[in-house]
Amino acid sequence: MEETFPVVQRLLIVAVAVILALLSILALWETVTSVWKLLEGNHLSAAVATGADSVFLTVILLELLHTVISRGPILEQTQEFIVIGITSVIRHGLSLVATAGISTAAGVTPPSSRDTVINLAINSASVLFLVSALW
Repeated sequence: MEETFPVVQRLLIVAVAVILALLSILALWETVTSVWKLLEGNHLSAAVATGADSVFLTVILLELLHTVISRGPILEQTQEFIVIGITSVIRHGLSLVATAGISTAAGVTPPSSRDTVINLAINSASVLFLVSALW
């Protein structure tokens, strides 16, 4: 029984790592295809916003993959997860700003300025909290 747990743990880590690697490849493929379609339609600002958002998602997935594969001390893994959280919050903030900008340029009714500012304030507070936790 004592020998079974480490084997099962290693198998689960390998399974999660394979899934994260596949998801990273799919996210990168989706980035390339979606940006290519937008560039063909001469939508440069939408292509840049979509590309940046998708690349951030790929980076987050790769950071998770690295964290899962690394077998370091718990303190080091905690710091890596905090960095992943910071990256995720920054991605969300950039997505909010890009969505508001693209909506305005495309003639679609953008989210209200008040909602955007509130969301950005919450994101900023989250980044500040996470950075202070990392420090």
